[in-house]
Amino acid sequence: MKKQVLALALAGAMALATFAAPAFSAVEPITTANHFWLNTVNDAQFGTTGNQWGTPTTPDAYWFKFDGGGLNQLRFTTDNTSAGTYGNVTSLTTASSSGSGSFYLSTTGGRGYNDDVILAVSVQASSLSQISNNFSLNITSSGYTWTPASTQVVGADSHFVANAINETVDKSDFQYGAQTYRPGTGALVLPFYSGQSTSDQSYMMFIDLHCGNFTYNSSATNGGEIKVDYSFSGLYDTVLAFNAYAYTLTSNTGADSINWTNNLSTDIGAANQTGYSITSTAAAPVPIPAAFWLLGSGFSGLFFMRRRKVLA
Repeated sequence: MKKQVLALALAGAMALATFAAPAFSAVEPITTANHFWLNTVNDAQFGTTGNQWGTPTTPDAYWFKFDGGGLNQLRFTTDNTSAGTYGNVTSLTTASSSGSGSFYLSTTGGRGYNDDVILAVSVQASSLSQISNNFSLNITSSGYTWTPASTQVVGADSHFVANAINETVDKSDFQYGAQTYRPGTGALVLPFYSGQSTSDQSYMMFIDLHCGNFTYNSSATNGGEIKVDYSFSGLYDTVLAFNAYAYTLTSNTGADSINWTNNLSTDIGAANQTGYSITSTAAAPVPIPAAFWLLGSGFSGLFFMRRRKVLA
């Protein structure tokens, strides 16, 4: 009987260990600030199978050209009126491990539009094991879509889409990291959130929002800005940050590529910053020691063995 109880206990412990510790794909940091194929976790709206930049690593990829600059036109704001066009830095703090909210992505550039915007999601951690296995994030985007034109104009078929994407991602979707900075400007110098310590590392993933934005227009839904609604859970004692990257088919800085992102600085007082981040101060649940589960499984085995004996 003792052997049977031990077998039951070991089987229970192994099953619990398997449930609590899923396997994740290996991820690597982005080691160059530009000139690489940027992969998205969902379908790339304008992903290419090869152009003047070569052949991408996957079908869902954009050429990240970004030779420099490109920090002025793409902005985060919580106000979809003309007053909020120029963006702001939103830094939220919550004692909860879950939450929800929304923000807008505007453009103030001379070109006047972006064919598509890719959302960069990051969670501060120096190793994947520091991110909760229960981490989950849902992203819904609403904005304008059109067929990119061969000249620098918004496509003639421009129309508003209320739910361009509705994507739920989790810990297994992190593609890049751990790294201290995100790519752009021709050098790895851009932080994930305003005032970030230069020693803090994060893991990243990129979500194609499947819609674009254009210069503020009061007659357009949300003024022509992209609206992003989010909800998250499983965020413990860390920072969830959102950044954005813009793609266009036609541009004088490099066709069919990404060349723009929002401006942030490690100096929290620097001017002209724009971004959105959430700091959770919630304490992570204390894991129950494996020995406890083993003991519990053993007691369960004893109970059922004794019940069998009594019934017999």
